[in-house]
Amino acid sequence: MSLAVYGLSNSSATRPYPGVPADFSSFAAAPFWPYQTFVTEPEFHPPVLEISKQPEASDGLFVFAPLPFILNYTDRPAVGLIMDQQGNPIWHSANGYLGQLEVQQLNGQNVLTYWTGGIGGGFVDAHGMGTITILDSTYRLIQNVTLNDGTFKAGDSRQNMPYPSYVDIHESFITPKGSLIVTAYNSTPYNLSAVGGPEDGWLLDSLIYEFDLRTNETLFRWSSVDHIDQLPLNGSHQLHPDGSIIDGNNATHPWDFFLTNSVFPLDDGYILSCRHYWSAVALDSQGNVKWNLNGVDGGDFEPVNQTGKPSTFSWQHYVRPRNGTVGNNLVLDMFNNYGDGFDNGTYPSTGLTLYLDLQKRTVETISRLQDPEDTIYALSQGTFQRLPNEHKMIAYGQIPKLKEYDNNDGVVMKARFGQNNQVSSYRSYLVSNWSATPYWAPKIATTQEPGGNITLSMSWNGATPDVYDSWMVYESSDVNGPLTELSQQVRRTGYETNATLSAGTRLVTAAPGRGQEAMRRSKSLRVELPTI
Repeated sequence: MSLAVYGLSNSSATRPYPGVPADFSSFAAAPFWPYQTFVTEPEFHPPVLEISKQPEASDGLFVFAPLPFILNYTDRPAVGLIMDQQGNPIWHSANGYLGQLEVQQLNGQNVLTYWTGGIGGGFVDAHGMGTITILDSTYRLIQNVTLNDGTFKAGDSRQNMPYPSYVDIHESFITPKGSLIVTAYNSTPYNLSAVGGPEDGWLLDSLIYEFDLRTNETLFRWSSVDHIDQLPLNGSHQLHPDGSIIDGNNATHPWDFFLTNSVFPLDDGYILSCRHYWSAVALDSQGNVKWNLNGVDGGDFEPVNQTGKPSTFSWQHYVRPRNGTVGNNLVLDMFNNYGDGFDNGTYPSTGLTLYLDLQKRTVETISRLQDPEDTIYALSQGTFQRLPNEHKMIAYGQIPKLKEYDNNDGVVMKARFGQNNQVSSYRSYLVSNWSATPYWAPKIATTQEPGGNITLSMSWNGATPDVYDSWMVYESSDVNGPLTELSQQVRRTGYETNATLSAGTRLVTAAPGRGQEAMRRSKSLRVELPTI
């Protein structure tokens, strides 16, 4: 493995979010983030993971999907990643953006899920039209989940063609009963004169679907447009600074008044994070609004003492109930962005935990997680993950940083994978339950060193640290083999391990080793005689 640094082919490239400054404050002299390279996978360039942790920090693997904001990086495309806490890659996807990369459970087994598709769809950059993929712990495909019921108007206007699937990028949660909850968006005609827009205006309808993964039956469908009587348009904060609505003039540029960016089961219904509404909304099993917790005025709850701030939360992501409703009590976690492209740089982003008394309709702030040594303004994206030991892992979305907070809300782990506002990861996780043995063979490659020695490099994309601990090397001085005798066994060192071949080796193969047991072998590779 070697290190390099990112380079930009055009320093004046634009970003998709308004008001986002380039932030080179911590790397003013060298503003490009270093990345790793590997002999066995020359097209794979993961970022260097800068990490510091205390002894009480949790063990596990980072699961995330870096996406460059400046899309013409010459050396590192978007990719899905699993990395250990030493900064070694464990698994990577093919190049291309993966949304919602996550380890989940399906039928009692751990699975890897992610979204792929088109971002924008010709009308809104923050949404996607794509497919959810579910892989088992060998990375074999279990299922692709698609959505196209014939009602969507979100075709790409540049090509005048529909998408094959309209699952949105924001949510894909597998429930304990084996169903999948997803979001979707549809451009919908609507009279917007009540909020200063055109009578023949267009809304972006925020949709929720739940599918039975065994039968593909639609178990639940919900539309924000169908509930405007309960969630009126004038509650939206998706406005220009002068108070006028953003877009809404045509199907290509509808007004995104609601934006559901997370959905989670709650009792017999669901809890929604509605970013542009600054609300967490609870639905019953029929889709009726049970209550609306609003960050500004409380909604159906008494307003919280803001301690000098205009809202308890705003522009939030990833609302999750800590358990479920216990009696009349509920605890909610969320990533509180406290900003977007027009409303930023005033209040830092936090991990927020609230206590709700559903009978008295009161709210109390339990904690606001914030690193006192690192004020972060994340205008979009983000995750609040409660770990098994009740520590909290906060991922800052648009800002490429991860932090673990202990039970006293102290920071015990800090990680970073890029420059602020240059690369993001919509959601990021720390997992301790992913064990995977790839179905594909390992890879090997050789390099001639300056002194004439031949170095063998070996990697097995996707194999977790518990699966193997060494590499077994089989060499032959005859180009026709055989390769039956073990010539050396070397300790696994990160994603790619190196070994020096014996003089005169003409044919080589290698296999991951677990103790003295050889696992799947790589293809055999002919070795060219060294030239000095």
